[in-house]
Amino acid sequence: MQYDIKDIITSVNVENEITLVTVYNLPNNSESVAKIFECLAENGVNVDMISLNPSSGVYQTVSFSSNDSDLANVLSTIGFFKNSYPELRTDINTKNCKITFAGEAMRERCGVASFVFSAFGSKNIMIKLITTSETKISCLIDEAQYSVACDMLEESFGIKNV
Repeated sequence: MQYDIKDIITSVNVENEITLVTVYNLPNNSESVAKIFECLAENGVNVDMISLNPSSGVYQTVSFSSNDSDLANVLSTIGFFKNSYPELRTDINTKNCKITFAGEAMRERCGVASFVFSAFGSKNIMIKLITTSETKISCLIDEAQYSVACDMLEESFGIKNV
């Protein structure tokens, strides 16, 4: 790497009390994805990170995050949705935190994601969900690893007191 990562990543934001929801056996079409997020919206669930794992088969898997405080509405929505799609299976994992790395220069630098993931790896922090844009990388981790993540942020990025 020919640049200082601290010049590329200009801000880091941490959000706690995040729930990770993974929905398995969702019919492999856009309509089913739209329906589940429409139902979540109708029940007041503010969805943040979304990751779709399409397949060439009949089913696909979608994961998303929301605030732990929305858990009851998430469970209600998924329960309702299972009436239409009884083959659905879900994993619900609460008490996570999302760490978002941002910087305008990220759009023009190669290797930023590699650096971020290596930093997590150096502390054996498991990343549960990743979403990206041209200027952001968000990683969801277990809140139990928050203090280790704070050490990693200081050592790798020079960021204190998050």
